[in-house]
Amino acid sequence: MSEHLVKVLHRTQLSHSQTDAKHFIYIYSKWLEDVTELQLLLTTSNTSYRATLKHEEMKGAADELEQSYVEFLAECKEALTTQMGVPGFDYELDEQQARFRLVKCTGFETLYVDVPLRKASNCYHLLDAAIEIAQRQPTVDAGQVGAGASQSNELLIEYEQYIKDSKLAEKKLLKKFVMLINSKKQRIEELERRLEERTQNAGQDTDTDIEEQPAVVNQEGDQDDDNDSDVYAGATQVLTQKTRMRE
Repeated sequence: MSEHLVKVLHRTQLSHSQTDAKHFIYIYSKWLEDVTELQLLLTTSNTSYRATLKHEEMKGAADELEQSYVEFLAECKEALTTQMGVPGFDYELDEQQARFRLVKCTGFETLYVDVPLRKASNCYHLLDAAIEIAQRQPTVDAGQVGAGASQSNELLIEYEQYIKDSKLAEKKLLKKFVMLINSKKQRIEELERRLEERTQNAGQDTDTDIEEQPAVVNQEGDQDDDNDSDVYAGATQVLTQKTRMRE
């Protein structure tokens, strides 16, 4: 259960003869498990009203708007428990029809709450509720401070754990990076070794070709010399026979 007392701006439609005067609604709300009890005081007439907001009816309203009931209830509670209201919501207390309406305005109007009102015998209940809330405020504040300190400690522990996890992840990543660099380095050394071996083998093959090439040339030269000798000898023999015949 939670109790709240807030003041919100009353939605009014002014005519040309009326002055732009701001009027307010004091809303006291007691949030129970199944219902929310409301007490409202309108400053224009100083009239006090009561209303009961049933959560079962709010479920039906959420279904009609195709919204989650939890989100719908949270929006309504925030609008009815925020001092000076939530921007985007209008608060209307219609005394002629005896109804209280909460309207959400986002380009178009969506009716969130529309409950009937009944007049209260006096407004002292609202004042009593305000006094009780004021008296409980220090205790609530102390509890909130304790809760805030506990949340701060939890956040600090989570932050320290996050730092530890980050450093551990950084070490693992650095280790993988070093292993990758070493692997690449070994691969480069292997490729350089193979390239050096190929270069040496290619140099040896070139030297062998250079040494063998003159021998081939000499053989060819010798063969040419032999052929020339044969030709020369052949011609000489023919001339000798002709000379003998003439003789």
